[in-house]
Amino acid sequence: MDWKKLSTTKITEVYSRLFLNLCYICHTKAKTTLCQSCKQGLPSNHTHCLQCKRPTYVSNILCGQCQSTPPAYQVCVAPYRFEGIIKNLIHGVKFNQRNHYIRPLTTLLSEHLMESYSGKHWPEQLLYVPSHPSRIKERGFCQTKALATQLTRELRHQLGDKCPSLTKKNPIKKIKNTQAQHSLSRKERLKGPKNSYVITSPIAKHIALFDDVMTTGSTIEHCTKLLLAAGAEQVDIWVIARTPDKEHQI
Repeated sequence: MDWKKLSTTKITEVYSRLFLNLCYICHTKAKTTLCQSCKQGLPSNHTHCLQCKRPTYVSNILCGQCQSTPPAYQVCVAPYRFEGIIKNLIHGVKFNQRNHYIRPLTTLLSEHLMESYSGKHWPEQLLYVPSHPSRIKERGFCQTKALATQLTRELRHQLGDKCPSLTKKNPIKKIKNTQAQHSLSRKERLKGPKNSYVITSPIAKHIALFDDVMTTGSTIEHCTKLLLAAGAEQVDIWVIARTPDKEHQI
């Protein structure tokens, strides 16, 4: 009998039982990262614009912005509203060093992606909207890179070779250190992204562009246009949450 292998297996089983098989929010027993009770409390983005996934009161419509100025992307996956539990989890990662929340967030997004792309072609490459180097130094890490890395691991486990590739060096670089988005008004956010990003290396034809939250959509739109100009033929948007307009917030 291989006692070394047996002891390692048992330690792994005990560790999983004590620490991994628990809900990340309420710490009750759970087979996945969140228990059913906590999942039921998530702010799902049920009613939204068909194109940009902006939360609305009525489903199956195009919002006024998409009717007047259609976005450069055609596909957008944004399963949650940026409020409640989802907002707390994302803020925990970004501002409070709670990196253990990355796993439940990416698990939730991967589940929706598997459903959204059922029977469809997956993107070839996964890119993320990066932070400025000075912001990364201040925070200690780039949260979108960390989230995209874990998301790729989870998708690869389910998709194998069909999983979009995540390059070691992200082709999108932020060259202008803009003010933190959460501290800006909507008008200021719409002005902010111009000339803030560049594409520094070759990209695939079909891209998935990831960000944690989409608010006005100006950053996503700017990066999408840069990718299309750099040779991409299709850019799909993947975000965990979409911020409701003030009139739609509960």
